[in-house]
Amino acid sequence: MSPLLLVFGSATGTLAGCLARETHRVHVIRNRGVRTAGWVDRIRTDTDGDGDLQHFPVVRFELPDGTEIEAGSATGMPRSCSLAPGDPVEIAYHPRRPENIVIIGFDWPANPWVFGLCTLLLGGFSATMLWDGFHMP
Repeated sequence: MSPLLLVFGSATGTLAGCLARETHRVHVIRNRGVRTAGWVDRIRTDTDGDGDLQHFPVVRFELPDGTEIEAGSATGMPRSCSLAPGDPVEIAYHPRRPENIVIIGFDWPANPWVFGLCTLLLGGFSATMLWDGFHMP
């Protein structure tokens, strides 16, 4: 038994689980979410784990009852943002949690195919490490 492979396999499996959860969240919002029009209020900048600058659009839109919602995109773009304050956007939001949005045409990194493929690859890698960790002499 190799403790190192077991630790890395477990960590990779946990990461695959997190990706699977995010894939499901994005899939539900894209396919069952309420679609509406909104506008870009501002672009929030932040850094990723490597210190690279990321741009996150913050969108405003109105619910059918007239309540105005401000929500930020969960997906950032490196270097620059193709959206600017005032730009109209189409969004999909979760009906019970309207602050959870997907900007149609912008959140392509949150594509379920990309997340799904990464989840499968990480899950397979995790399973291989765990298998080897348990079956190594």
